[in-house]
Order: sequence, then structure tokens, then C-alpha cells
Amino acid sequence: MTAPLTETDRYKWVALTVASLGTLVGVLNASTLIIALPAIMVNLDTTLIGVMWVLIAYTLILTILAPACGRLADIHGRKKLYVFGLVAFTIGSLLCGFAADITQLIGFRILQAVGGAFLVANGTLLVVDAFPRQELGKAMGILSMIMAAAFVVGPILGGFLTMIDWRLNFFFNVPIGLAVAYIAHTRLREATEFSGNEPFDVRGMLLFTVAFVALTVYLSVGLIFGLLSAPMLATLAVGLVSLAAFIRRERTTPNPLVDFSLFRIRIFAYGQASSFLNAVARGAVMILMILFFQGLRGYDPLMASILIAPMAIGLIISGPLGGTLSDRYGSRLISTGGLVISLVGLAGLALMQYDTPYWVLAVWMLVNGFGSGLFQPPNTSAIMAAVPMERRGVASSMRAFLGNTGMVISMTIALPLLVNTIPLDLMMNMFVVGGMNMPVDTQITFTQGIAFVFFISAALTLPAIVVSALRGSEDVGRQKEMAGNASP
Repeated sequence: MTAPLTETDRYKWVALTVASLGTLVGVLNASTLIIALPAIMVNLDTTLIGVMWVLIAYTLILTILAPACGRLADIHGRKKLYVFGLVAFTIGSLLCGFAADITQLIGFRILQAVGGAFLVANGTLLVVDAFPRQELGKAMGILSMIMAAAFVVGPILGGFLTMIDWRLNFFFNVPIGLAVAYIAHTRLREATEFSGNEPFDVRGMLLFTVAFVALTVYLSVGLIFGLLSAPMLATLAVGLVSLAAFIRRERTTPNPLVDFSLFRIRIFAYGQASSFLNAVARGAVMILMILFFQGLRGYDPLMASILIAPMAIGLIISGPLGGTLSDRYGSRLISTGGLVISLVGLAGLALMQYDTPYWVLAVWMLVNGFGSGLFQPPNTSAIMAAVPMERRGVASSMRAFLGNTGMVISMTIALPLLVNTIPLDLMMNMFVVGGMNMPVDTQITFTQGIAFVFFISAALTLPAIVVSALRGSEDVGRQKEMAGNASP
């Protein structure tokens, strides 16, 4: 006879449900918006670089605020900050829908990103605090599956909404965001008491922001205007000096924004490093495939969204599988194996030609997605379980920061490389008249640019595999010990 569920058992599923709904809001927004980018570019009369800043600005702010959101979660608790994030994200979505030009849209996306930063930092924490260690991989796998399902539904939904009006991609978030905020406010609780009295490292936050923005500008703008030009070298100098000052500050202050001592934990350090390298490797994969299908192949947004579905289907299949296997065998074997499979998928995409049959591309997208699904849940659960509860907010924020930084680097490297393949006006014309109506030489050159970025992505996955394999296997041996000490 099955034993009745305890209050603790019931709450862990409540926490997972609320975290999943918040994740659903964020992922749906990202995946629907990617489909809408070509329509926004034409409707708001901007360039590819301009419209890409709609994505980059969001990810940039998400990354900058990640350490602050995690630290605030350790000071004030998860629930109130999660609800605040939902409300801010919803208001930002509403304003984005009314944007009159690309400048306004980017500005409102920054507000949306403020809310998104609190969602990202606290969503995983809600699950980690609620589940015991021996079930954490399974919980992360379910969360990953829901995220992947949103990536399947999101582009299709985005394609449908974009065919009506691209602004619906933002308005759609409003009722969902309000509903999830209400559920979170009424059903969530804190797993422990948070004092709210610890000081927040404002000086460290300022140094971190200057360093991150300067180094990001150097990497992105420098690839266009020259990494060795005087303005770019000055920007690099500002970034490096600020970064050095930030690291020194965090190592000496009693209440740091980022706790570098956590990197003494082997699983934590190697898990974070492999997550960062994987994000750099695959951050631009989806947007590149969207540009290929809508630009060169000339498909409408709805059809293009359906064509990239194999990538998310792979994630749906392997996410719960990876999480469950990691609970039994540990994170090293499963995560590293996932990266190897992801590498195979990226290598296959790097061989694409302008006339490659779709089924070939679909297979490689499926393989890449499957590998990513095996990697992410075990890696996340290992990182979070390796630190004590009072430092989980910082740990989660550092995971979000490194992941988002990897994606920013991926996009800021990929787009200049792609733009340099053909002139911007020719690329704009491709989205207006359809790439299949362009000269074959142009189609070949454009595809070669995308394939070259995939080659770089595959090469970057190699060090991620090495780092993941070096993380050690002590997490398996510690599971039973930690399970008894894990928070309910």
C-alpha cells in the first residue's frame, strides 16, 4: 500500500510546478521572439545588428544582474524575489509590445531582463531547496524537459503569432506572468529563515558591471573595428583593471557578491567551467538555424519554427533521462557523455551546404539537442548540491552568470563572423526576396559563414568535455551522506 504524501513531499512538487511555470514564461518569450526577429527587423526598419541587440541586451542585463540576484536571494529569501521577478518581467513584456522603434524595444527589454534575472536566479533555488539530494537529478531533468517542451511549442507559437503581428509575442506573456505571480505569492514558502540583515556589496557590483560591459564591448565591437585599435585597447584596459579590482575586492570583503571560495569545491568548479564552455559553444545555434531557414531557404516564421523543432525534441527526450541516470551514476559520466553527443551534432551541422537536404539537418539538430539534454540536468544538480544551503543563491547566480556570459560571447562572436560573409544590404535583401532567389554564389557564401561558426562551436566543445571529465566522481559516494542532511 502506498504511503500518504507528507506535507514536505507535497511542497516539493508545488515548488517544482511554480519554478516550471516561471521557466515556461521565460523560455516561451525567448523562443517565440527568435522567430519574430526577421519580422521586427523589417517592421521597425532596422538592421540585423540592431535587431540582434534585442536579444543581446536582454542576455547582457540578465548576466550583469545574476550575481546580485543570487546574493540578494541568500540575504532576503527566494519567494519574494521570485514574485518580484515575475511582476517586473510581465510589465516589461507589456511595454515591449507597445514599442514604436528599435531603441524603445531594446530599452523595454532591459526592464524585462531585470525581472528575468530574478526568475533565473531563484527558480532553480526553489527546486534545490525543496528536493532531497537523491531526487535532485530527477527534478532537474523534469525542469529541463519542460524547458525543452517550451522550445518546441515556443517557436511554433511564435511563428503563428508573428504571422498575425509580432507584438503578440510580448503581449502573450502578460496573462501568463500575472497568473504565475499569483500562484507563487500564495503557494510558495521559504525553506529556511533569512535574516535580511547582511550587507550587500554595492562597490563589488559596480566594479563587476564595469568589467563585464567593457570586456563584452571589446569582444563584440572589437571584432568589427579591430581588436588592436586604440579605442578597443583602451576599453580592454578598463575591463581588465576593473576585473582585477573586483576579484581583489571579493577576496577581501567579509560579505562578497561572489564567493570565490566555492571554487575550491572540485565538482562546483569543474561543473561551472564546463557549463560556461558549453554555453559558448552552442549559444548561437538556434538563431543561426532560424536565419538559415528564414533567410536562405525563404520559409515563413511558422514553418521555420517547425523545422528547428528536432533540437528541442532531443532535449525533451534526454532531459529526464539524464537527470535520473545522474541520481544513480553521478554527474561526471552522464554530463560528459552528453557533451560528446552534442559535439557530434555540432560537427554534423558544420558540414552543412546551401542545398543540404532537410532530413540531414534535422538529424544533426536532434543529436545536438539530445546531448545537451543529457549534460544540463546532471551538471546543474551536481553544482547546486555541492554547496551549503546558505550559499546556494550565490552558487545559482554564478551558474546563471557563466551560462549567460557564454551565450553573450557566443552571439557576439558568431554574428560579426556571419555579417562579414556578405554585405549587410545583401543580407537584408535575402530576408525580403528570399535567399533561394539570390545568386547561388551568395547562397553558398552565406551558408559557409554559418557552417564556419558551427565548426568553431564544435571546437569549443572539446575543452568542455575535458573539463567535465576531470570533475571527479565523489558526488556519487556522497549522495547517501548528503541525502540525510539535505533540506526538505
